[in-house]
Amino acid sequence: MLLDVKSLTKRFGGLTAVSNVAFGIERGEIIGIFGPNGSGKTTTLSLIAGILKPTSGVILWKGNDISTLSPFEVAQQGLVKTFQNPQLFPELTVVEHMRIACHLHIKRELGINRLRTLIGGMPVGLDRLLEQKIDQVLALCRLSSQRNEQAAALSYGGEKMLGVAMGMLCEPELLLLDEPASGLGHDEIANLDAVLRDLKSHGVTLCIIDHKVGFLGRLADRSIALHHGAVIASGKTSDVLADESVVAAYLGKKHA
Repeated sequence: MLLDVKSLTKRFGGLTAVSNVAFGIERGEIIGIFGPNGSGKTTTLSLIAGILKPTSGVILWKGNDISTLSPFEVAQQGLVKTFQNPQLFPELTVVEHMRIACHLHIKRELGINRLRTLIGGMPVGLDRLLEQKIDQVLALCRLSSQRNEQAAALSYGGEKMLGVAMGMLCEPELLLLDEPASGLGHDEIANLDAVLRDLKSHGVTLCIIDHKVGFLGRLADRSIALHHGAVIASGKTSDVLADESVVAAYLGKKHA
């Protein structure tokens, strides 16, 4: 098993945001995590990514406990998280953002000090190799035609896709996506769906949280439904969506 989450709990003072959550992810899967607002989706993803630390429980990556690692150390292991609203520099172009994102990839793969790459230049030949990698990822994420556009000129869907592309430069084994379909129109969701399927075909395992159950229903191999911080159903996505407790959580008990 690639990722094994065991009895994960997170409390903020007297509030329990995640309660005894447990699930696993196998290599090559697309896993969906969904639930109403406040169900614990983003907190769960942030715990896996090392942004938050669990109150109790463990997160095993290839059998090793990563529960106490920093976000950077988690990313070095091969788990990379995207954000619902990527923090971009409006005046920088798409390709300039990609070059910035290369520095994490350099340190992880080659052990080169990031400061040296920033102030001392790239080792001979490495800059050309990284430009090739950028071109490949931009093509995979359907951003090649926008490589020289400033971030300020991108649509919301384009901003989100740039966040995905920047994450892909780290060559993740597991990509954690936070609400990638939120705020997108029909055509943008169709494009996102196609890109994520392509990422899977290139060997990337995906864990996606979203409140758009139709989007996850088409894409995810398996899903976990959360409500009030706890798992209420898990398994094949179509079965989870039909589960009475899930229907009740979304629509109210009278619909279950």
